[in-house]
Amino acid sequence: MKNEYRNAARSKVLIKNAFIELLKEKPASKITVTDIIQRANVSRGTFYAHYLDARDLLESFERDFIDQLIRFTRKHREPLLVDKIELLLYKALDILKEDYETYCSLANQDFDFSFFKNVKDTIIRELVIEYSADEEIERGLNIYIGGYIMLLREWLENPNFESMEEYVRTLVRLVHQGIII
Repeated sequence: MKNEYRNAARSKVLIKNAFIELLKEKPASKITVTDIIQRANVSRGTFYAHYLDARDLLESFERDFIDQLIRFTRKHREPLLVDKIELLLYKALDILKEDYETYCSLANQDFDFSFFKNVKDTIIRELVIEYSADEEIERGLNIYIGGYIMLLREWLENPNFESMEEYVRTLVRLVHQGIII
C-alpha cells in the first residue's frame, strides 16, 4: 500500500515537473497531454489517474496553493484579525517563494488562470468566517487583500519588480495603524 502511494506521488511530481518545463517552451494552451506524458515518461493512464486534462493539471497548482493557505489559516488561530492578516500575508509570500520559478511560469500564461481571484476569495472567506466579520470589514478586507494579491501578481509577472517583503511590511504597518481595516 505504501509503495502504491509513493508511486502515485512520484508520478504526480513527474507530471507537474514536465508541465513546468513545457511552460518554458510554449504557452499553456498549446501543451497537450501527449506533450506532458512524453516529457514525464509516464503512461496516458497514469496521467488520467491524477488529472482530467492539461487545464486540470494547471489548476492543480492553484488548488495546492489554496489548500496550503487554508490549512495554515485553520491551524493558526489568532485573537486579533490584524495579527491573522499579517501571518497570512507572510505565509502566502513564503509559499510562492518556495517555488518562485514555478509560480512565475504559471502567472505568465495565456490561459485564464483564475489563481489570483481564487486566492483572494479564499483568504477573505476564511477571515470572514473566523472573525464573523460584518459587511464593512469584509469590504475593507476585499480592498486590502485584493491590493496585496495584485502586488503578488506584479511580483510574479515582472522580474524587475521591487521586493515583496517591503510591500508586506508597509501593508502590515498600515493595518496596525488602523489605516486599513
